Amino acid sequence: MKKSFFALFLMLSAAFYAQAQKVESAPAAAPAAVASGVNDVEVRKATDALAAIYSLTADQAKQMYTVQLRKAKNLAQIESLKNSDPALYYAKVQNVQKSTLSGIRRILNNKEQVDLYQKTQGEIRVARNKLQKEMTAKKASQQEITAALTGIYAE
Repeated sequence: MKKSFFALFLMLSAAFYAQAQKVESAPAAAPAAVASGVNDVEVRKATDALAAIYSLTADQAKQMYTVQLRKAKNLAQIESLKNSDPALYYAKVQNVQKSTLSGIRRILNNKEQVDLYQKTQGEIRVARNKLQKEMTAKKASQQEITAALTGIYAE
């Protein structure tokens, strides 16, 4: 009787272990992207482009994919606000851009990567400042200025 319980226990333990192995090996990113309506091809394309620009390692590229996936999900969630509440939409887009940039900055860990990132962001600040001055001189509305400045973005 004890031998049969022991054998049953071993079989159940082996079954649970095998099931746990199957769950751990399943890729997590692709189903999450598909479930949220995010275009995984676009996320991978953006990740590959940034990996090439910054010469990312494989580990950094994996982290970059996560940042880009989060960005795409967040933008997809707020897309409905674009027509219904443009001011809120642009405020949220700016927040998504800021969080994406801070995520990217955390990934970069060597001097060349950080220098390139800072140079790019400096150029973006100059371009935004110039555009804001031009639009203010033309007496554009604050919403038009915000929309235009949000369009000037680079990672």
